[in-house]
Amino acid sequence: EAPIGPDPVTEKWPQWPYKTICGWLEFDPVVAFNGPTGVERGSRPSERALARLLREQRNWATPIVPARHWRLLAETDDVAEFASGRLMGPYGPGTVSFERQEGRWKEIGLSSGCEPTSIVDDMQAVSWTLAIDKPKPAEGDRHLWINLGPGPCNGGRSQNARARRPVTWRVDKKLMVAMTLKPLPPGGYTCQGLVEPPLKVRLAEPIGESRLFDGATYPPKDVIRLWSRGRATRR
Repeated sequence: EAPIGPDPVTEKWPQWPYKTICGWLEFDPVVAFNGPTGVERGSRPSERALARLLREQRNWATPIVPARHWRLLAETDDVAEFASGRLMGPYGPGTVSFERQEGRWKEIGLSSGCEPTSIVDDMQAVSWTLAIDKPKPAEGDRHLWINLGPGPCNGGRSQNARARRPVTWRVDKKLMVAMTLKPLPPGGYTCQGLVEPPLKVRLAEPIGESRLFDGATYPPKDVIRLWSRGRATRR
């Protein structure tokens, strides 16, 4: 059962400098997840399409998304996206996307989990973690050793080689670091993985007393906490 009302994350993170994306459309995560739930009871054509899908899902052997308490993420003349569930849940909120086809809204995508990804310099940010075989970053450090998370399919090309300079911003005593990749030439690419060594990146200024966060997603991830867990697991 999906919770009702604004997501508690928006109280902890009431501002975010970038739009985010879960599927097809970019949206303001603070506005979207601080907004009302229950839009499946609305009268807009896209909302009625959502209600029809939820009724159909009752007959499925394994329903994919929550049955109610949906919120609108974004809508254009031709595409609408909805979400239901908490950002800090085990899988993130479920999402449904619709497209207007020949005057009728039709479902074009279902997901049981969404992690709003920041759009930085017109590119989707790539998640990252601190390399657990390197020391914990100190206040005076301007370099980080990181491991990049999965990005788009790239035909086995190196993500480290395509990494752009980190983008940073501060929220109180928290330092956000977002990583993006140089775009690939147009074309289709296979999705085989490539294991790469840690990547050394230089920050625009020392870390200082700030705690480090991965700004690739809303809400951001505390990479120091993840690093500590990883070190403890290795012992």
